[in-house]
Amino acid sequence: MEPKSNYLPWYHILSNILGDLIEKLSETEVMEYLSEDIGLTVPVVGVGEEHKPMPTLEVTLQEEEVNLSITYRTSMSMKHLKNIFHESQKSELERLTLVMKQLPVAYETRLLKKGFREEGSFTLSRKYLACRVDGTVLQHILGEAEAMRTGGRRTIDGRSVYDAPATPLIQLVLLKVTRNEEEVKTALDTIKPLLEIITAVKTQREVIHARLTKPVDQTKQYREFIDLLNKARSAGHISSEERRTLEKKGRDNPEDRQQIREGLKKKLGIENT
Repeated sequence: MEPKSNYLPWYHILSNILGDLIEKLSETEVMEYLSEDIGLTVPVVGVGEEHKPMPTLEVTLQEEEVNLSITYRTSMSMKHLKNIFHESQKSELERLTLVMKQLPVAYETRLLKKGFREEGSFTLSRKYLACRVDGTVLQHILGEAEAMRTGGRRTIDGRSVYDAPATPLIQLVLLKVTRNEEEVKTALDTIKPLLEIITAVKTQREVIHARLTKPVDQTKQYREFIDLLNKARSAGHISSEERRTLEKKGRDNPEDRQQIREGLKKKLGIENT
């Protein structure tokens, strides 16, 4: 294994480029996060008030290369990533697909596994060009990982085959670059937008909270809209017919409501906020 002290300058490069996206580690903690089979495992930090089960950023130093990967090792982190397919996070999924599409062709996405009682390293099960991984492919990878964990019978070429439960591992992105500071910095700049997206994925609790509070927010906004209409009518800025027309427009087309609100506030001399 590479001398542990050799990882310190590379961690500082990671920290300088990725900032709050990864955990701040002291030199002692960097040593504690080192292992012979992986190298350096750096926790990724999720965005939001809740503690989120995040992937790790793994760094392995080779003689002439540096291997970097965004790795999902736990069932909780994989389950959390699946939340990106919730309808409320459609924009995050679209952004993730776009960022993946722009990755260099040398970057890979991998699914690996290891039997529950097996010793040694994980074995490769699936490999993809990272730039070809879209929502459909990612959903398939997560589904396969879940099937690996549970095991069971499946049909292959008309034959029933039993798969023993295994531990899955997903490398959302794996890249190998020359052991050169500038090349590593470039690689980190490339995967940084991807980390920004996956750290912002909401938990199930946050998704439910957003769904429950949305109707309350919409009701409050509509009441404020009606209040502005009434004030504008009382002040003589709009006629009764105009009020009815604006109310119907705002009710039938909520996307137009903000523009109407701004116009009414201007008539009433109220500063827009």
